[in-house]
Amino acid sequence: MENINQMMRSFGFFLKETIEGIRRHTTGSLVTFVQVFISLFFLGLSLILIININNVVDNFLNNLVMGAFLEDDLTYEEADNLLTVVKDLPGVQDVTYVSKEEAFAFVQQHTTVDISDLVSENPLPASLKITVNSPRTAENLKGSIILLEGVNDVRYAEAQLQSILPWLYALELISFYAAIFMTWFAMITIANTVRLAILNRQKQIKIMQLVGATSWFIRLPFLIEGFIYGIIGSALALGLIGIGYIYILQYINSQFIFTPLTVDFNLMIGNLAIMLFVLGALVGVIASLIAVDRHLSEDVYTSPLERKEAMI
Repeated sequence: MENINQMMRSFGFFLKETIEGIRRHTTGSLVTFVQVFISLFFLGLSLILIININNVVDNFLNNLVMGAFLEDDLTYEEADNLLTVVKDLPGVQDVTYVSKEEAFAFVQQHTTVDISDLVSENPLPASLKITVNSPRTAENLKGSIILLEGVNDVRYAEAQLQSILPWLYALELISFYAAIFMTWFAMITIANTVRLAILNRQKQIKIMQLVGATSWFIRLPFLIEGFIYGIIGSALALGLIGIGYIYILQYINSQFIFTPLTVDFNLMIGNLAIMLFVLGALVGVIASLIAVDRHLSEDVYTSPLERKEAMI
């Protein structure tokens, strides 16, 4: 119990020293908060792009489903026989019959408007929902199915995706490098701020060294300072990104009848919060540790006269 109380008093001392140091250099600290916030904001935007692009590609390539649309005059028995034929084709994992009514209900579920008010009767045909083993076999499989009697058309989303897939991968790569750059920029910003804080407290640190303070005792207030910069910057960035993401989703849903393949708000912000807070805290602590260790290794707290006396 006594050890816990001692640890709490020590932490309280370090936290007080850190806050006092930030308060004494309000202008510099404010500039750092703004720079870290901007860095983490663009880092968050890069992560959102990467997550949504991966979501789109995974939905198409890892869940490749082909639709074989049937003739309107095809009976249920004929459709069932056709299902059996398609199921035996190479590359087919599973086949499900989708009636006109089921197709209409599915479309209604995945639209943002009530389409029953727009049409007088169900215009959708019955179809076979075909799950494909591999995207590589999709085109050949499509050619085989479309030749079967009773099949009017065959479509699958991967065919449309192929034309934009290189652009998606390029955008994802750009976002990845942008995320790395913004992380580096935030780290440099915090490191420079902590370096200035160390220079402004040289006399205090020298006294602490003379009375036998350990290196970690000296480091800890600066590590806490970097941690605070990272956490507050992450919180501000997350708040602004969250507000922006809500408006973006509302705009997309108002422009497209079918629900787009964007990641749900709660899922996106939950994952982004974890990533931003972890990255922000790590960047702050690591940048501070680099800045402090650089000064300790250079022995900047020892004057040239003291170095000369030590050599004698």
